[in-house]
Amino acid sequence: MAAGAEQQLSLVADLGLQGDLFGAAPAALPCSDQAPAEASGSGDGEALDDAQLEADATARPRRRRPARAAGGMGLASGDGNGNDLGGLETEPSGSASAATPDGSCAAAAGLADTDDLPDHDLPRWHHHSLVDPAQLTPVLRHYVELKAAHPERVLLYRLGDFFECFFEDAITLSRLLELTLTGKEAGKAIGRVPMAGLPHHAAERHCSELVRHGLSVALCDQLETTPAKGALLKRDITRVLTPGTVLDEGMLSARRNNWLVAVVREGNHWGLAVADVSTGEFRLTERQGTDLLHQELLQQDAAEVLWSGEPEPAWCPEGLLLTTQPRTPFAAPEARARLLARFRLASLDGLGLAEAPLALRAAGGLLAYLEGTETGRLVPLDMPRLWHAGDQLVLDAQTRRNLELTRTQLGGSLQGSLLWALDRSMTAMGGRCLRRWIEAPLVDRAAISARQDGVGELVASRSLRLSVRRLLRPMGDLERLAGRAGAGTASARDLVALADGLERLPLLAGLLAQASSPPLAALQRTWPELVELAAVLRHTLVDDPPLNLSDGGLIHDSVDARLDGLRNQLDDQDSWLEQQEALERRASGNPNLRLQYHRTFGYFLSVSRAKAASVPTHWIRRQTLANEERFVTPELKGREGRILQLRTRAAQREYDLFCALREQVGERAAVIREAARRVAELDGIASLAEVAAIGGYCRPEIVEGRELWIEAGRHPVVEQLLVEEPFTANSLRLGSAPPSPLDPPAESATSAPPSTAIPDLLVLTGPNASGKSCYLRQSGLLQLMAQIGSWIPARSARLGIADRIFTRVGAVDDLASGQSTFMVEMAETANILHHATSHSLVLLDEIGRGTATFDGLSIAWAVAEHLAERIGARTIFATHYHELNELADLLPNVANAQVLVQETGDDLVFLHRVVTGGASRSYGIEAARLAGVPPVVVQRARQVLDRIEANSHVAVGLDREPGPVAST
Repeated sequence: MAAGAEQQLSLVADLGLQGDLFGAAPAALPCSDQAPAEASGSGDGEALDDAQLEADATARPRRRRPARAAGGMGLASGDGNGNDLGGLETEPSGSASAATPDGSCAAAAGLADTDDLPDHDLPRWHHHSLVDPAQLTPVLRHYVELKAAHPERVLLYRLGDFFECFFEDAITLSRLLELTLTGKEAGKAIGRVPMAGLPHHAAERHCSELVRHGLSVALCDQLETTPAKGALLKRDITRVLTPGTVLDEGMLSARRNNWLVAVVREGNHWGLAVADVSTGEFRLTERQGTDLLHQELLQQDAAEVLWSGEPEPAWCPEGLLLTTQPRTPFAAPEARARLLARFRLASLDGLGLAEAPLALRAAGGLLAYLEGTETGRLVPLDMPRLWHAGDQLVLDAQTRRNLELTRTQLGGSLQGSLLWALDRSMTAMGGRCLRRWIEAPLVDRAAISARQDGVGELVASRSLRLSVRRLLRPMGDLERLAGRAGAGTASARDLVALADGLERLPLLAGLLAQASSPPLAALQRTWPELVELAAVLRHTLVDDPPLNLSDGGLIHDSVDARLDGLRNQLDDQDSWLEQQEALERRASGNPNLRLQYHRTFGYFLSVSRAKAASVPTHWIRRQTLANEERFVTPELKGREGRILQLRTRAAQREYDLFCALREQVGERAAVIREAARRVAELDGIASLAEVAAIGGYCRPEIVEGRELWIEAGRHPVVEQLLVEEPFTANSLRLGSAPPSPLDPPAESATSAPPSTAIPDLLVLTGPNASGKSCYLRQSGLLQLMAQIGSWIPARSARLGIADRIFTRVGAVDDLASGQSTFMVEMAETANILHHATSHSLVLLDEIGRGTATFDGLSIAWAVAEHLAERIGARTIFATHYHELNELADLLPNVANAQVLVQETGDDLVFLHRVVTGGASRSYGIEAARLAGVPPVVVQRARQVLDRIEANSHVAVGLDREPGPVAST
C-alpha cells in the first residue's frame, strides 16, 4: 500500500513538469494528453464513477467560493523548513552549474566564447554531426535525432527540472546567456560532450533573450510523468519559438507589431507578404524596383524575413534577420493550395491575387513557415488583404530617420520622437494603432476627414474624452489575447483578462451612443455575442486563477456536476484528516502535533525531536530532520492513495473544462479581433484628441490643391521638450494658388504681395543654430500629422495632400559601403530629383556643403532651379549660400526667407523667427567665437573673409535653359 501511495504521490508531484513551458497546454497534443494523467485505482480499492459523482453533487450542491489550495485544508506544502521541493526525476539529469568529477567543468568554462576560436580550441564534440548516434546513450541519441530534424534551431531538451542542450547549442547558449559550459557522459566510446542548461522555471526569460538575439528555439518537453517499465520518458517538440512567430507576452513589445515578412523576387519585380502572428494581420503587395523593396523592408522593421534565394541578397537592409527557406513552398501551385486550405476557400479570385502572382507566392511561403513552427492548432490569421503603393503617403528611410517619427536619430530612443509626442493611448493595441498611422499616413481625403471628425468630437467634449479614456485604461490587449486563445496557448489569466475587456464593450457603446463621426459610431455596436462569451468566462473561471493549468483551482464551484462531486469527496477527506489530526494529538498527548503534506513524501505527522521518543507505537518513522521527526500511520497511508486519486481526477476535470472553454474562445478570435481593432482606433483617436486639447491644436483644412499654408505653426516635439521658454511659432506658405482668407500676417515668411504668386520653393538662409533645421522638420511633421487625421499645433492651416515627403537633413558617412558624406548626400539628392512630383514636399538642408565652395554652390543652385522650374515640388531649401537668394529674382515661384538674429556688439541672440527676405550673412565666425575658438584664429578668419568678399562675385542665371514644370 505504501509503495502504491508513493507512486501516486510522485505522479502528483510531477504534474508541474507537464503542459506548456509557460503554463499553458502545448498545442501539439490533445488536451487530455496535457493535463495531469488520471490515476487508476485508489488507496482502498474503491472508485466512484461519474454517475455517482454527479449524484453526490446534486445531493450536496456547492456554492461559488474561492478555489481551495492544492494542499487541502491549508496544509503546508513543503519540507517543513520553508522549502518547496520538486518532483523526482526518473532519469539522471545534469545541471548547467554542476561541477564534473574530472574537473571538465572548470576547463570548459573558458570555452564560452567560441566564435573567434580556431577549430583546435573547440571541444572535441562541438557539433552533433561529429558523433555516431549508435554509440550515444538513449537520451542523447534522441537529442541528436531531434537536432538533425531542426538543425537551424537551438534545441532545449527537458531533463527533470532543467532544459539542457548539447554540442554546438550548448556552446552557443553558454556564450549568449553567460552560462557555465559543463559536460555530460555520452557513452563509453564517446566520453563527455558539451552541455549547458537552464532551470525550467526560468525558461521564458532565457528564451526571450535568445529570440532577441535572432535565434529560433525548439522546446522538447516531457509528455508523461512516469515512463513505461524499461523505457524513457516520452519527449517531443512542443513549442517552436522564432523572432517572427512568438506569441508569448514576455517576448513581444506591447506597443509595436511583430512583423513576419516573406519575399519573392523575379527580376525587377517582387512580392511581399507581411503578417503579425500575435494580432492576426496579414497583408500582401507586389511592386517593382529593388530600391522600393529595400525601403519597404526598412519601413516594416520586420522581426524576421523569409527568403528562398541567395544567402545575403543586396536588397535586404542590414540588421534584419534573414531566414532562408526551401524553394518549394514559394512555388505558385503549392502557395495557391496552401492559401485555399488555410482559409477554406474554393477560389482566390475574391482576394484579387490574380494581379499579384509574386505576392501570392510570398503568402504561400509565409504560411508554410508558420505551419512548420505551429506544433498544434493553427494560429488564426485574417484573410490576406492586398495593398498598393498609392494607398499611403510614401516615406523613404531617410525621411523617417530625419523626421524622427518613431525614434530619435541620436540614440534611437522613443522620447523625442513624433510618436512620443502624440502617444497618450491607454491600451497596447491603441499604441500599436497610432504607430501604424504615423508610419503609413493617409492620402484619401474622406478617410482623413473621418479621423479629424472623431478627434474633433472628443476635443469638443472633455467629459466624453475623459470617460472614454478612463474606460479604456484597464482594458487588456484583446488582439493578442484572442490570438493566444486561437492558438491554444492562452492561460486562465489570459481568458480572465479577455473577459474584463469584453465586458467594457457595452459600456463604450453607451458612452458613444450620441457620437456621429465614423470612428466613434463604429463602437455603438454592443457585440452581444462577445458579451455572452464574457459572461461564460466569468461564470466558469475564478477571478484570480493560478499560473499553472495542471494544479487545479481554475473553475468555480457549481459549474460542472462531476467536478462538484469530486470536490465534495475531497471535502470529506479533508474532514477525515482534521479528525485524524485531533485523534493522534490525543493519542500522543502532544498538542503541538501537526498533520502536513509534502508533494514528494505525502501526508505525515510532524513532531519536534524532543517529543519523538514518546510517540505511539503504531506510528512509523518516515524521515528525520534537524528539528523534527516525521511519522506516518497505516490509516493515514491507507487514505493517501484515495485522496491523491480524487485530487488528480479533479485537476484533470478542471483542465478538460478549461480546454473546452479556451477552444470556444478561439473559435471567436476573428470577431474579438474585429472589436479590438475598433477599440484600438478609438484609443488612437482619443490620444490625438488629448494631445490636441492640451496643446491648443487646430484642425487643418484638407484641400484638393497643392497648398501648404500654416499660420503660426509649432514643432510638435520641440514644443513639449521646452520647459523654461515658449516655442517661437512660425508661418509657412507654399504651393501656387489663389489668395485665401487664411493668408498669414505680412511679416511672415509666407507673405507675398497680392500681385505675386505663392512660391513653390522657399530659399531659407540664416546662421547656424538659429532654427533652420527645426523649421524644416516642423513643416514636414505638420504635413504628416495632418495626413494621419490629427490636429496640428498651429493657429490655422490649409493643406493639400502630399504624395511623398522627402528630406535631406544632416550629414553622415556610410563607411560600410565606402561612401563619403558628400556621396551619401548626392545619392539622397538624386533619389529626390528622380521621384519627386509637384505634389511632393521636399525639405533640403545645406545641399553642396560637402565639397569645394564653388562646386557646392553650383550644385545647390542647379538642384534648387530644377526643383522649382522642372518638377514644381513644394520645397524649403535651407542654405548658407546667400547667392541662391538671386533665384527669387529669376524664377516667379521662388521666394526668400531668413531666420532672424539680433546682433548686439559682439553678442548674437537667435530669435528663431522666420521672416521674408534673404540673409546676407551667416555669422559663422561669430558662432565660432561663441564656441570658444581662440581669438587670434577668429581675427584672422575675419581678415580672410573681408578679402574674399572684396574680390569675388558670383553671377548666375544668365544662360539658363528653361524647361517645363512637371505635370501632376
